[in-house]
Amino acid sequence: MLSSRHWVAVIVIAGISVVVATIVQCKAPKAEPTFRNLGDSATYVGIQACKGCHSDKHATFLETGMGMSFHKAEKQYSKANFVRIKPVYDKKLDLYYFPYWQNESLYIQEFRLNGRDTIHNRREKITHIVGSGQHTNSHFWTDGEHLYQAPLTFYTQKGIWDLPPGYEEFNTRFNRKIDIECMSCHTGMPKTKDGSVNIFEKLPLGIDCERCHGPGSLHVQEKSNGIIVDTRKQTDWSIVNPKRLPWKLQVDICQRCHLQGNNVLKPGKKFTDFRPGMHLDSIFTVYMPTYKGDAAFVMAGHAERFQMSACFKSSNKGDLNKYNANINFTCINCHNPHVSVKKTNQDRFNQTCVSCHQPKTKKSKHEGCNLSAAMRGTRTCVNCHMPSSDTRDIPHVSIHDHYISKTNAINPSKPIDISKKYGQPTGLHAVNNPNPGTEELFQAYITYFEKFDANALYMKEAKRILSSVNGDNEPSLDVIGLEAQIHYLYNQQAFSDMIALWENGASEGQREALIGDAWTQYRMAVAYDKKSPTDLTEDKKQDAKAIQYYRNAYEAMPLNTDFLAEYTGTLAKALRTEEAKPLILQGLKHQPKHEQLLMNLGYCQYQEKQWKSAISTYEKALALNPESQAMLSLIDLYVAVGQKDKARVLYERAKKWADPKILRSWSF
Repeated sequence: MLSSRHWVAVIVIAGISVVVATIVQCKAPKAEPTFRNLGDSATYVGIQACKGCHSDKHATFLETGMGMSFHKAEKQYSKANFVRIKPVYDKKLDLYYFPYWQNESLYIQEFRLNGRDTIHNRREKITHIVGSGQHTNSHFWTDGEHLYQAPLTFYTQKGIWDLPPGYEEFNTRFNRKIDIECMSCHTGMPKTKDGSVNIFEKLPLGIDCERCHGPGSLHVQEKSNGIIVDTRKQTDWSIVNPKRLPWKLQVDICQRCHLQGNNVLKPGKKFTDFRPGMHLDSIFTVYMPTYKGDAAFVMAGHAERFQMSACFKSSNKGDLNKYNANINFTCINCHNPHVSVKKTNQDRFNQTCVSCHQPKTKKSKHEGCNLSAAMRGTRTCVNCHMPSSDTRDIPHVSIHDHYISKTNAINPSKPIDISKKYGQPTGLHAVNNPNPGTEELFQAYITYFEKFDANALYMKEAKRILSSVNGDNEPSLDVIGLEAQIHYLYNQQAFSDMIALWENGASEGQREALIGDAWTQYRMAVAYDKKSPTDLTEDKKQDAKAIQYYRNAYEAMPLNTDFLAEYTGTLAKALRTEEAKPLILQGLKHQPKHEQLLMNLGYCQYQEKQWKSAISTYEKALALNPESQAMLSLIDLYVAVGQKDKARVLYERAKKWADPKILRSWSF
């Protein structure tokens, strides 16, 4: 039993504990409130739900570049000229392109001439127009359910039609897939069908309110229930208001789409996982090339260039978790997202600059402006300090460089062609993540090489990173995993090394973990398909493994028609036409103009001696591509059925592109 003295001691200690706890509680930092629509329970409701209460902002937003970013192909949404235009000619492929309206439908025609004869003529109906028309209108078409880009763009500033960006180097014609990464910056919140790359079950028209404010279901529900907040006096935490966010999170909303580069997703993340109020690097890291010498900027490089500016750096030195409109300098100081930049009062831009660079202050050069008073009335600070320039990636387009330079010696009436000044790439840097992980950096190099620039430098850097992990011993899969290393070897077409790593370097568990990874299964299928066998027995084993891995890829992504085409193609070559044919016909139901599937069907029909059907199928494939391998199959078939005149015509065309060794098998 405790004595009275001990009881006093206990009471005193307890009292001290209460006081200390109270002091600690008082000194503990107060947690910043967060917007409640960041959680998974909040869902997207669409722009019409916002219009009811915010009709004024809705009306002006529809006139912005974001509001006009994506529409159905209707005349009212096209900014293109269709009067007295000439076909666009691609000299490399010897193909012409011509846009035209037929009644209320827009078409793009592709054709090839031989003298005055048209020897190839394909036309596709355009379903969507992408781009506000402030700079460009590009065009999408749909093959069944699959969304593709068409090979023709209208460049508004110069008023000309030309090949789309990148097509001047490599014209993919009508075959460029439009995926979720692309559409997540051109629409509200798109959604692809499971198992597909470019089939969309949800494809909103234009960017909408929720791209900057986050999902609106919670906000709408509370307002419908009469829970109204006077936002002049306090913050409504039911939906993100970007100007209530810390400056870093504000910028992350904008650079979600205005920071164009190689986006490397975090494990398990999707491009649609980002919500305003999140840190962008929690979803993906954006990698951009570094250069020797001047670095020309890209069309959607506003965020990166802006953050290079001394104005940005000096005003945003403070707490990343705070925003002070009187100190921090972010995108919204100049841009009101609800109002078109073309309808923004130009004084707003000047006022943003003058708010810091006031006359007769030590830090200001405003007094030294060499423009006359009259010219100052017609120009803004932007004209000289953010000059209009050509971009590195989009032809025929000039935009304001968002890197704010100090110079005032620029002729503001003449755009600067920075694209001709930039040096050679030296590597990649993570724009929105100062400390990227080793595997992520490795993936950035191999995917940048694959998607953007097949410069050997990027694979060399990837090899350097891999060597630093693996050393001279057996390959290590602890830091850079099996999927990434297989991808690296696939880019090098090192098929023997891929098979060795897969069969001998990886454990059964590591291989099993990737059974549902469609792209790894596909790459391994290609390795077994393309690797040269040493004997007939190995050849048969490799064929069997190629079929199995193509099947795995197809089953993991059953609406990827390319995977289906590869799988059924190997089945057909193995004379397993009874298995291949039903799958091919199923694929052609939802994508009737897939050239390789048509080739596979024609081959099955040929094996079954269905000559008439095979000819018809191969002719469909040839109509899609004037240099299709279907042409060679048709020569064989025309000869077989006694139509030598047709065979001779195709033979003459094939001489311009086909392997002469193959052509020697015929004589006319």
